Amino acid sequence: MKRLVTAISASLLLCAGVLLMPSCEKDNSKYKLTIVVTANDTVRVQNASVRVFAPVSPTYVDYYDATDERGETHYTFLNKVVVEVIANKGSFKGCSFAEVNQGTNTVYIDLKPHGSDDNGCSTN
Repeated sequence: MKRLVTAISASLLLCAGVLLMPSCEKDNSKYKLTIVVTANDTVRVQNASVRVFAPVSPTYVDYYDATDERGETHYTFLNKVVVEVIANKGSFKGCSFAEVNQGTNTVYIDLKPHGSDDNGCSTN
């Protein structure tokens, strides 16, 4: 009888250990950032210039890109980062920032005329 109780206890401990094992795995999901550039809050802007950078020193986060046909740019980072985003096309400009956490993060920037007070930029 003691053997049976010992065997059942050992089996339960083994099962509990196996069930808890996946919860100890490291989360390997990437830090992804998608920037969507629009004008008039609805129309997506193709070929807008986009700069993504971290305003701290020393840093290697300083990317320049252009939006695709859907008005988007995509970035992947190795760890959590806070970046500033500046987008412009012609005489229109928009600024924002993003805290990039694990998974997919999306930032929408609406372009306004240069000099506009509500384009999100500290210096127009």
